[in-house]
Amino acid sequence: MHKLAFYTFVALLLLLPGRAYPQDKEKPKSATSTADQIKAAPEIDVGKLLERLKALESQLRQIQQAREDEELEKLRQSASTEAASAPDKTVISKDRTYITASRSLQALNPEISVSGDFLAQLVLNEDFTGYAGANDRSGLPLRALDLHVQSTLDPFSFTKIALGFMPYEGVSLEELYITWTGVIPRCTLTVGHFRQQFGVVNRWHEHDLDQTGYPLALDELLGEGGLSQSGLSLSWLMPALWAHTNELTIQVTDGLNEHLFAGEYFSVPTVLVHLKNYYDLSENTYLELGLTGMFGFNNQRGYPDPDIDDLLLDDDYRTTYVAGADLTLFWSPLKQARYRSLTWRSEGLWVRKETETDTRHGWGIYSYLQYQLGASWFVGLRADLVEPLNNGNKTLLWQAVPYVTFWQSEFVYLRLEVRHGEVFEGGHDTRVLFQVNWAAGPHKHEKY
Repeated sequence: MHKLAFYTFVALLLLLPGRAYPQDKEKPKSATSTADQIKAAPEIDVGKLLERLKALESQLRQIQQAREDEELEKLRQSASTEAASAPDKTVISKDRTYITASRSLQALNPEISVSGDFLAQLVLNEDFTGYAGANDRSGLPLRALDLHVQSTLDPFSFTKIALGFMPYEGVSLEELYITWTGVIPRCTLTVGHFRQQFGVVNRWHEHDLDQTGYPLALDELLGEGGLSQSGLSLSWLMPALWAHTNELTIQVTDGLNEHLFAGEYFSVPTVLVHLKNYYDLSENTYLELGLTGMFGFNNQRGYPDPDIDDLLLDDDYRTTYVAGADLTLFWSPLKQARYRSLTWRSEGLWVRKETETDTRHGWGIYSYLQYQLGASWFVGLRADLVEPLNNGNKTLLWQAVPYVTFWQSEFVYLRLEVRHGEVFEGGHDTRVLFQVNWAAGPHKHEKY
């Protein structure tokens, strides 16, 4: 805009006629009026003026481009001169010997993590003397040493192995499986022995729980330590339907769980279906709702006849149905995510199991609230209520579990917990537990 005004001013100066005064600057004796001068001035051709302006602008652009090209050429020449004068460092000796990359094979080694779990307890049961095992006595035991191995096998699959070494029970295989990702769009396929996706907490290993042990409902209805079997698992990340994220998991496994099923390899496997629904309520809060259904058989097959030698018998088919629902509400302010959070998690379970003589039912529920006080401190309270499956008297068992956890670092945490309730028939159980858990390796503590 300024250039246009400048060029217009120059053009006007060029087109206007010269003044009518003589060279000696002497005024004429008779001057014409201003109106007459304006009438006598030639008319300005606006079209020619615009054409002249465009020509001037084109010349200016050409001059600027020429200067830029000249400067670029100088830089190129300078760089070429420097490169030519630099010493050549790429000379390869003729005596150089090339060897294989066998010394780098450690990159193929699996990632190994080891965790130790120390759980001291003080049992305060004055009116209850029925001990079921070493776990019901005061002591300072090392509960378990866990070995976790993980390795990426190729761009399409990885494997995970988890072994538990326990002083009283010996060695147990917790998980051993291979998972394929990306082979089927939006799906993951797992084959092996794994903790099943029944609700939320059953999937976690014991040392990764928010409390020192599994809720009473899982131990009483799914069996001690939860549900872990061998088979196939397919997870499908569904298109968002009624939630922000929907995920469907189908697992087909052998009925290795003695509490619910036959406890052995079986010609008709068990089937589990889990549907997870995830909702973003705000930038600080999410809600997760899950539904689980499971079906299988618990009759025995191929056991010896007590009366006839070398004769194997099969029981009539007896079914087991298990259903569950889970809810998780998590809040953490975006600007204080490291220091503040609130978790509310609840699950309910129902079991129907046919036996040789009758059909038994059981149900259970647990709920806990956990609040983060700071970067390292968490406090929580869990409540359990269960009607056991094998309880003919239909007695309700209950338990209250307050606890506080201190995370010294991502490798080490300490937890103080109190359990009180009626977890056995015949009396109340009260105990104080102190847990120290540490992990060495790349994976530390992870809930998977």
